[in-house]
Parts: sequence; C-alpha cells; structure tokens
Amino acid sequence: MRVLSWNIHGMRGRDGRADPERVALVIEETRADVAGLQEVGALGGPGELLDPAGTLARLTGLAQAFGLTELRGGYPYGNCILSRHPIAATRSYDLSVPRREKRGCLRADVDLGAGALHVFNVHLGLDRRERRRQAAQLLSADILRDTALAYPLVLLGDFNAWSSRSAVPRWIRRQLADAALAAGSPRATFPSAFPLVRLDRAYVGSAVRVLGCSVHDTRLARLASDHLPVVVDLELAPAARRPPPARPVATQGVTTEVR
Repeated sequence: MRVLSWNIHGMRGRDGRADPERVALVIEETRADVAGLQEVGALGGPGELLDPAGTLARLTGLAQAFGLTELRGGYPYGNCILSRHPIAATRSYDLSVPRREKRGCLRADVDLGAGALHVFNVHLGLDRRERRRQAAQLLSADILRDTALAYPLVLLGDFNAWSSRSAVPRWIRRQLADAALAAGSPRATFPSAFPLVRLDRAYVGSAVRVLGCSVHDTRLARLASDHLPVVVDLELAPAARRPPPARPVATQGVTTEVR
C-alpha cells in the first residue's frame, strides 16, 4: 500500500498560477492509494472555490474527506484525505492555539475490505511553542492514543519542524516510527525548487511496516507547490475487525465530508 503526504500550497504553484489539474497530475504520478494533503484551499473557478477537495477528488477519481480549518475570504480551507478505497468514517480535531493561525487534524478510517487503516493528516504551526502544544494534544488520549482506535495507523502532515532532533519529532517518535528514518532515506521537502529542510513527514504505528520512503521530486512536482510530496510504501498487519458504515461526523464544531 502506498501513502502520500503533501502540502499543496492552496494549489498555487511556484509560477503563481492556481492549477488544480496540475496538482491532480502530481498525485497521479505518485500512484498513491491514500493521500494526505495540507493547505487545501480555494483557487481556480467558482466551483473550485466552494469545494477544493471535491475538485481534486473529481480530477483524480478518488474518494475524499475534508476537514475544515477555517474560512479564508469566505471559502473553505483545511486538510484533505484522498483514497482509492472507501472512506468509512471521518473525524476532525481543532489544534488551534489562541492568537495564532488556525490549525487542525483530520482523521479518516479507510475501509480495506478485510480491515481498515486509520489515517491522520495534520498541519502544525510555525511557532515552536505553538507546535509543542499541538503535538501534546495530538499525542493525547483524545487523538492518537484514543483507546477506540482498532486498526493500524499512519500520521501524515506538514509538521513545520526543521530538524528531527527538535522537540516535536522526538515526542512523536516515542509513540510512532518516522517512515523516512525507518527506511534510511530522510530527504528535504521544502522549498520545492531547492529543498533544504524536511518539514513534511509520515509516521506509522507498530502494526505498520515501512517498505520504502521517498520524496517525489519531478519537474511537475517542483512547479505545482512550494513543498515536495513524501511517498511511503507500507505493509499492514491484519486488522481485528471491520470499520463502521460510512457516515459524516461533526466534531468540535467542524463538519467533515465523506464522498
């Protein structure tokens, strides 16, 4: 199974052009089964302004779940998960810190037939103290340590941490494995034109084995966003039971959509 994490910069490329089709082509290049996208916002025509995640789902032919972080200029902005497999349920978590940009985490339970995969997609803040507060919430019993989690899990996102030795990556590695480190292939993802820092990461739970991890560095990927995508090949342990039937879930005042 292949998963992808990518900050798509509101679908605005390095050339300043809003191009959902270009973003969709990069996703298709990776052949990902599941994609966690950050900075999914309103660009392009009127329909795309109102439903950016739906636009990407239509262009890629994938199922989608969208977690609204905020409205920007009256239009939705947040995190999105795309999947080749049905999305059985979703939940959105508010990670915002007062007087800072709103941040969130989106969870999707992906139905694999014989079992499921919990996919968490997150975008942490720019300030070090802000990120520490958000990481503590993320690693709490309310989110990643929720006893109701019955399946293997992956955590995807833009963590805005410049070093693997900084506090937030170290805290997360106490609970989850960094896929790039497990594969022995950590590479910078930002800025896409000349990558210097590894802001974008994927983490996996103990029931997930990392087969490979790479940065998708193509000409189109470098142009489509200011971040490069992270691609991880995984092998999942058998799940204990099947997921619940598909349904939308509203959590903490944020409604996510399943399509």
